[in-house]
Amino acid sequence: MSHSFHGAAISAQQLAALLDDGEEIALLDTREEGVYARNHLLLAASLPVSRLELDLHRRVPRRATRIVVINDDQDAADVSGARLASLGYTQVAHLAGGNGAWLAAGYRLFSGLYVPSKAFGEVVEHTALTPRLTADEVHRLQATGAPLLIVDSRPFEEFREFSVPGGLNCPGAELAARVAAQTKFLPPETTVVVNCAGRTRSIIGAQSLINAGLPYKVVALENGTMGWHLSGHPLAHGADQVLEDAAPDESLHIAARALSARTGVQVVDWQQAEAFRRETARTTYFYDVRLASAYLAGHLPGFDHAPGGQLVQSTDFYAPVRGARIVVADTHGVQAHMTAHWLAQMGWNTYVLEPGADVPLVEGREPVAVQVPADAQGISVDDLDAALVAGAVVVVDCGDSRAYRRRRLIGSSFATRSSLPRSLHSLPDLQRVFVSEDGSLARLAAADVLQAGGQAVFLDGGLNAWVAVGKPTEPGTDRFLSATDDAWYSPYQVPPEEMADAMRSYISWETDLLQAIDAEPGLRFRTL
Repeated sequence: MSHSFHGAAISAQQLAALLDDGEEIALLDTREEGVYARNHLLLAASLPVSRLELDLHRRVPRRATRIVVINDDQDAADVSGARLASLGYTQVAHLAGGNGAWLAAGYRLFSGLYVPSKAFGEVVEHTALTPRLTADEVHRLQATGAPLLIVDSRPFEEFREFSVPGGLNCPGAELAARVAAQTKFLPPETTVVVNCAGRTRSIIGAQSLINAGLPYKVVALENGTMGWHLSGHPLAHGADQVLEDAAPDESLHIAARALSARTGVQVVDWQQAEAFRRETARTTYFYDVRLASAYLAGHLPGFDHAPGGQLVQSTDFYAPVRGARIVVADTHGVQAHMTAHWLAQMGWNTYVLEPGADVPLVEGREPVAVQVPADAQGISVDDLDAALVAGAVVVVDCGDSRAYRRRRLIGSSFATRSSLPRSLHSLPDLQRVFVSEDGSLARLAAADVLQAGGQAVFLDGGLNAWVAVGKPTEPGTDRFLSATDDAWYSPYQVPPEEMADAMRSYISWETDLLQAIDAEPGLRFRTL
């Protein structure tokens, strides 16, 4: 790639050609997530300019990756490019005219999040003819006492919020091993129903069990918990039942390995994986696809965490560099091979690390190398508490607006980092204290205000530190200094009176993706 790519403005036609040339490229839409969710290029990953310093090093690990910035605001595009350059990225261009230019050139824009993965789920259902049952049909089976196993393939935290009554939690990558372990307990006529909140993880989860050859009738719950709610059946809240973990037998390991091999997945040892890591001309993502508890207890050095079901569900988040390699690892091979066989069908160059590497394991999470400004100063929880009592400060939460609505430091206001400092004009002329969940984003926001000539500090340790010592919080229902466009709100997060319509719209959006992705440049789906 010539050096002239850096700083260049490229046309929609040039970008389409780059997406089809087979080389690595990352399309980064640097608008806020809520704005991105309204319309964006299919293969553009959401990475708001407000989070570049925090997330870029992990999501685009190689500094020489070709990056195309997409932002409809030219000033924001320029800020994005400058920030990328300051972080050491050397091949950065921007799409001239932004999303409007892409649309004007005859290409499509898409709404929503994780669209490539959502579209892939629809393709899988269409090509594999994944069987499904409606909510009413499953409800009738429950009522008759028919042998039934309902498994919810979402992360446990999502399952606890709402679930199908009687369902057991079993995140996607765990399905094959855990359901297979039930063969000694379940009668052969059992129907296994896989659900998620909508469609994708229901389809992928059910088809995973079918592909693995499990000896049951396996179906997806049509439209997941949304379909259940829209059918008039109540959802459970606070459920904590999980499908028990179990070590898979050798036959399942062989089946999973054969399945991934059919899709072109290769197995590598530790030495080969480390050779990938040393390459400077190629991006490789390394992911441990087990559940968080297993990962935190001990993982191979250099492997980040991405539960297998979530990795498949949101590839544009975990691997925004198109054309990169992905190496996945687990404990016994089944989770990794089941995850890998989907990634390969989505067009990723995918490898499974052979289990049993003789390498010391690392506890906790991988260290995060974030470039933070040195001039922003922190304030301790106790000092902030005293300053609030004295009326000497105003507190601005610049984290996630959804989290702010759930809990905020009492009396604080909300503003996105990208709206600073213009959103602060209505506040009293007092010291500004920025807070965010762990303090990282708040530190960057404070530095922005300092650079603009204002006065600001950040809460050291963030809201987590405030809550950890028992300081009070409250729901954030007011004091919004900027639009809450930093986040996409799901149909479950809208006002109750709007929920049913939002769910119907969401389901229609998902099912329409099958036709919408026709002729999109850069897609390389190849389903079994």
